Amino acid sequence: MIFRPPGSRKNKSAEVLTQNGFAQSFDGTRIFYSKEGEGRPLVFVYGLVCSSLHWTYQIEHFKNGYQAVWSDYRGHHHSEMPKDISTLTIETMATDLLAVLEHENIKDAIFLGHSMGVNVVLELYRQQPERVRGLVLANGTPRSPLEHIFRNNLSLAGYDWLKRIHALSPDMMKKLWKLQKNNPLTRLLIQLGGFNPHLTPKADIDLYVDQVMEMDPALFIQVIGQYQKHDCTSWLHTVNVPTLILAGEEDHITPIEQQKLLHQLIPNSQFVSIKHGSHCPQMDLPDLFNMSVQKFLDEQQYYSLMPRETTHSDQGNLQSTQRDPSTPFS
Repeated sequence: MIFRPPGSRKNKSAEVLTQNGFAQSFDGTRIFYSKEGEGRPLVFVYGLVCSSLHWTYQIEHFKNGYQAVWSDYRGHHHSEMPKDISTLTIETMATDLLAVLEHENIKDAIFLGHSMGVNVVLELYRQQPERVRGLVLANGTPRSPLEHIFRNNLSLAGYDWLKRIHALSPDMMKKLWKLQKNNPLTRLLIQLGGFNPHLTPKADIDLYVDQVMEMDPALFIQVIGQYQKHDCTSWLHTVNVPTLILAGEEDHITPIEQQKLLHQLIPNSQFVSIKHGSHCPQMDLPDLFNMSVQKFLDEQQYYSLMPRETTHSDQGNLQSTQRDPSTPFS
């Protein structure tokens, strides 16, 4: 059984070997994971209050020739809620993912992180760099995400307001949270803020909003607080594995200059901007996104088991640069 939302774009793909299971983390919390396909492992790590839906078009594509691995964070979806919610940090999310790798005897892999998943895979690299063959970092920021959303810091005040309401009455907060599920304004703001509504199918956006509103707001408050605190700017210069940074040119959640900062701080990294891409270019333009990832994998000689047909794609939507560590930052 596949637990991953299939996405509304109906692409025919061959049936592949799929295995689901649980790995036990350091405190006994059971972490759900799934493996689809066979071959060299690609590990997909999603973002804040997201799910495997955000990588579904990549998993669907790369499972034909690679082993596509994904897991749910503790307290999210199929994974177990930890006894102590304060253990839900960027550091423990990385540790949980390492427990999955250990459980499945995956010695190393290329890791793909989206949004907050960028911070999780970077933290995994910090903890055990020998596990990482390469990094694909999409729509991420090295620090303080709330200070940059829509290029202002108003989200900091909104987060403080949520924390106060939750502290006063967790039950009232839950009710208010669930009411947003049917609030057309909330749905519209999420649609316009996080996606390119002209490209990402509405059914996928609706499913994402439903998933968010079904979560316990306490989970959101805990995770976003930890996300805001995570800062890897001081050690990114030590990353010495091949790294591809993918950015949506019209990303309002993580403005492109924050993604360029990752490129500047990580030596020899490649930077690719996706024209018309939002905060979720992998859902807006999955074929284009997948083409960029495959090119990177081929450059690292991290080859698929399956031969691929040559395609003529619109390269005009991609702009690629590579930074030489000897050159000063621009």
